[in-house]
Amino acid sequence: MPNLILVHQKMKQALEDYQNIAAAISRRARDITTYIVDTKELDWAQAGEVARDATLCVSPMPIKKFKSPRGPVLQGFEYPKGQQNRRLRDIGVPVPDWVEITPDTVLDPERWGPYVVVKPELGRRGAEIRIKRTERVRYRAPDTFEEGHPGRKGPLLAQRFVYTGRWPVNYRVVTLFGKALICWRCEVDHKFPPLEERYGFGGGGVTIVSNKKSSTYTLAYDRDVIELGERVHGAFPGQPVLGSDIVRDVETGELFVLEASPRGDAWYMSSDTGIEIQQANAINFMDQFNALEIATERLIEKTRELAA
Repeated sequence: MPNLILVHQKMKQALEDYQNIAAAISRRARDITTYIVDTKELDWAQAGEVARDATLCVSPMPIKKFKSPRGPVLQGFEYPKGQQNRRLRDIGVPVPDWVEITPDTVLDPERWGPYVVVKPELGRRGAEIRIKRTERVRYRAPDTFEEGHPGRKGPLLAQRFVYTGRWPVNYRVVTLFGKALICWRCEVDHKFPPLEERYGFGGGGVTIVSNKKSSTYTLAYDRDVIELGERVHGAFPGQPVLGSDIVRDVETGELFVLEASPRGDAWYMSSDTGIEIQQANAINFMDQFNALEIATERLIEKTRELAA
């Protein structure tokens, strides 16, 4: 009989979610025994018992201290954005053109357009993402950035700008092993000046980042967005939970994936961040697609497939 170990991290997933999933697995898949452990657990009393049978360990985020006694371990992992882009491109998922900014970088506006997005390879939560005139993009040595800037730890990337409308809009599709748990649409607060045309940045004050604290979140059901988000998992088969950011060019209708967030900090049904978003926007992520039902089925399938 195979074992499933679910690794829990406080503030990132409600323990109750895992308990409900474990109970549902027990009812539907009597051949699977489910255990819940804390990511910081060192001396697990049941390790010897579990090690006797085939086991799969699943953790949405990188495990801090816990060591699985047996079998494959599937956990979140932080891939740099350039590496994410290459993995996505290699399986045919559309991503905006990008290039690492090096000492030799000179971008041609004829190819890239008059403006490009400049962002850090290792940035999070939209930090230090800027719009910049293409001909002014230049390399900066890491030690010239202020303390705490992600440019001190990794390169900057230049990326083709995707025009999502007068105010920035993005979708996020949260998936577990390739099945959507959540899909939201996020639009920046309209207190920011609108971008009236694709490259109309001359007036200043326009933001290109949609996911600010004051942004508006709504549940989204766009089938093409959801299907694209589910395809992203093909590039990261070892990561259980992805939070893929997807944008739609408002003029052409084309969809592009900006990043997959393979670190796995995306259990928004009950994480502290997710609860804040739901309360501020009067929405319910858990009920949108019946997230725990989908999670239960996918975990049963993966345990039977991969436990060893």
